[in-house]
Amino acid sequence: MSTTNTGPGAQSRHVTAILDAATRRFAQTGYHGTSMRDIGAEMGMHAGSLYVHIRSKEDLLDAIVWDIAQSTERRMEAVLAAGDTPVDKLRTIAEEHLRWVAANPDAATVYFHEWRHLKGERLERVKAARARWTRGLRDIIQAGIDEGAFKPMDVRLAGLAFVGMLNSTYRWLRPDGDLDTAEIAGTFMDFLLHGWAAG
Repeated sequence: MSTTNTGPGAQSRHVTAILDAATRRFAQTGYHGTSMRDIGAEMGMHAGSLYVHIRSKEDLLDAIVWDIAQSTERRMEAVLAAGDTPVDKLRTIAEEHLRWVAANPDAATVYFHEWRHLKGERLERVKAARARWTRGLRDIIQAGIDEGAFKPMDVRLAGLAFVGMLNSTYRWLRPDGDLDTAEIAGTFMDFLLHGWAAG
């Protein structure tokens, strides 16, 4: 995101505040349902004042989504490099994901629901980052199959099931909820490893 030179400290604080306001508005009313005027109103500013710090609404969406995509990819790299078992790696991914969603519901909503509104190279680089993360997940599942921890199965479908469970949580998981994220992660892992059948 291009910014003007008004002093690095003040500029950084202004941009962070604008990104926070944009995240809240995008989560509440969607990217296309949010105007720069809405974001300015969220901050008690005129929309025109925002352009001192940013160029466009898409710059804001890109900055929000790309920061999360990079952070998520770094965490996957750390999990892959750890010496844990495949089961423990999946558990770590689930627990970290749920903690982040619970602590950042607005950012999670934007990342999982609004990212598709990016265009061109911005959209493609986010898709590439998400694809790398998915490959890492499939590598973990495949390692579990190879080691006998998981039964033989379609790795792609198993990955989609795991991701689907995690990525849907932004719709209902809240920081003030009565569900503990570690408990939810444990339940999800039990679903994956043992299914719902008794015995």
